[in-house]
Formats: sequence, C-alpha cells, structure tokens
Amino acid sequence: MLFKRIEAKDLAHYSYVIGDRHEAIIIDPRRDCGIYVDLTRKEGMKITQVLETHRNEDYLVGSLELSERTGAGIWHADSQFDYWYGQPVKDNQTWKIGNQQIRAISTPGHTPGAFSYLLTDSSGNPWMMFTGDTLFAGELGRVDLMGPERIREMASLLYESIYGKILPQGDGVIICPAHGAGSVCGNSIVSREWTTIGLEKQLNHKLSLDREDFINAVGLELDRPPYFDRME
Repeated sequence: MLFKRIEAKDLAHYSYVIGDRHEAIIIDPRRDCGIYVDLTRKEGMKITQVLETHRNEDYLVGSLELSERTGAGIWHADSQFDYWYGQPVKDNQTWKIGNQQIRAISTPGHTPGAFSYLLTDSSGNPWMMFTGDTLFAGELGRVDLMGPERIREMASLLYESIYGKILPQGDGVIICPAHGAGSVCGNSIVSREWTTIGLEKQLNHKLSLDREDFINAVGLELDRPPYFDRME
C-alpha cells in the first residue's frame, strides 16, 4: 500500500496520496500536481479519483489539472456552489482502492457542504479519517467564512459533525487534516504533525465542551486575508 502526505509549506497545506495495488486516490491536491503523477507512476499506480473535502478559500486546488493529466474523476464537496467541473460527492458514497475502501461522510461547519473521508482496512475497520478543515491538530475549522450572520448556524453544524460523525469513529483512528500549524483556516493549530481522535479528545479542550459552550468557543470572526476574495 502507498500512503503519502504532501506538504505545501508556504500555506501549511496537506494533501494525501492513498494507493493500493494499481490504483491511487488523491485528496485535496495542490495546483502544482506533478508530484502526484511522478509518485504514483514510480509505484506503478494510476490515479483514478480526486476527492475534495470542501471549497477552499486559501489556495487554488489542483483537481482539474490532475484530472487532465491522468483522466481521474473529480468529486467535489460544497455542491451548493456553482461548480463547472467534476461531480458532487454524496453522503456515504464509497470508492475502492485495491483492498481498501474510502467512504464519504458529510461534516458541514467550516463550509455548508464539507465532507470528510474515512479510510477502512481490508477488514472494514476504521483506520484514517481525512477531515479537511473540520478537525485539525489541537483546533477546529473556522466557521466565519459564510459571513458573520451565519456564524452561530455554522458553529452548530460543526458541533454535530465533530460529536456525531468524527469522534464516534474511535480513539485509534488517525486524523489527516488539510492544514498544519500556521494555516489561517484555524485559529491556533498546533505543531503536532500526526494526531488521532483519542489524542484530540485528550488535548483539544474544545472537544470536551457542551453544545452551547462549544458554539461560543468556535463562533468567532477571525482575520480574513485579502487574497481570499481573489481565490473565490
């Protein structure tokens, strides 16, 4: 099996390559996508699918370029926005990669239509969860991108996603977020390079709050870099 995290350090952005046998899937690729093509070719694998966790504000996703180079299908989240490429992800949709399986789980909050992807092993056991900008190491995704008037609504959605969809997967599940420390997509992401659901339950104080305290803790309007508008 092939598993590789690709880091774009200037944006503290993480993308992921998951491959088994002769197939590979890329999650949240960066724009300069040759690195994914070179890596999978070296392993004798073909990129068959590209999965996006949410519509990004801070960088241009490389899905279209990667699809043009490999013929891979594109599956995008946040289908409420006007996409002109790829197909919308559906809740509980699955993809096979060799003996492994990835399942889409709706986890709104950072954006209205965000998705996480759960990787299970050949026995069907939860193994890794690609959480996009929903859950980071030591932090949760910001909920103010839809405007200040929707902050409380988005914080409530995030609460349901964290407590109802992510934490129940099990303490041993490895969390693979879309960003590390230094990203503007979370207020205070820590420099813990790898984390699990169990570690986050122990060390992330926002995961021990009741609903109202949670909404108040995450429902903040954060600094919005001017280039976000250009990205949109």
